Amino acid sequence: MVIDNITKFLKYAVIPLLLGFPVAIIAYRLELWSMGTSFQIIKLTGFISMAVLLIAILVAIFALVKKQKDLAKTCAVVAVLVALPVVGLSMQAAKAKSLPFIHQVSTDTVDLPKFKVIVALRGENSNPLDYDSEKLAPLQQAAYPQLQTIVSELNVDAAFAKAVDVTNDLGWEIVAQNKDSGMIEAVDTTLLWAFKDDVAIRVQMTDSGSKIDLRSISRVGMSDLGANAARITKFITAFKLKD
Repeated sequence: MVIDNITKFLKYAVIPLLLGFPVAIIAYRLELWSMGTSFQIIKLTGFISMAVLLIAILVAIFALVKKQKDLAKTCAVVAVLVALPVVGLSMQAAKAKSLPFIHQVSTDTVDLPKFKVIVALRGENSNPLDYDSEKLAPLQQAAYPQLQTIVSELNVDAAFAKAVDVTNDLGWEIVAQNKDSGMIEAVDTTLLWAFKDDVAIRVQMTDSGSKIDLRSISRVGMSDLGANAARITKFITAFKLKD
């Protein structure tokens, strides 16, 4: 009787646990609740899934010992299904642990490209734009050594035009561009969560051509899980490959 009740619980728990992740994301995108609430739901879903997974494995072992094949199969199916959110949470946790706890990066960590127009769009609850070079630069450089200033033989006008083209090619929304100051401000909306992340691109003249620096910052979240570094890396790669 006890095993039957446990089995029923396991079966009924599968659907809400599988829906935990998508519901949290969809509700946030629909602005039904905050990102913090969604993250708590995902976290709770992961922990409950771990417990259900363990129980399902134990009951499956018990069923095999008792030679109750149908029960063992049911528990095996439950275990496989609830393993999905467990694996997802574990992968995110492992990624977060391996990366620095930062939410903005820049190719120039001394004189960062500055935001102007985008400041008014960021909202009161957005992450501050302050950058502690002494603290954050070493963390960034250790984790993302590829984030380097782009050095180009193009003159500053051609480099600026190319930077605008690359920005558009990447699907970022250009909020402002000023050829005289060499500044481009853009917003990149993430695919899954629809987070708004801000990018400042600065094009400057050099003796041999031009140089391009980028800064990317998340509006929300204390850790970006490498998203900002990946964004700048994409730009650098696309700029160098573009004819």
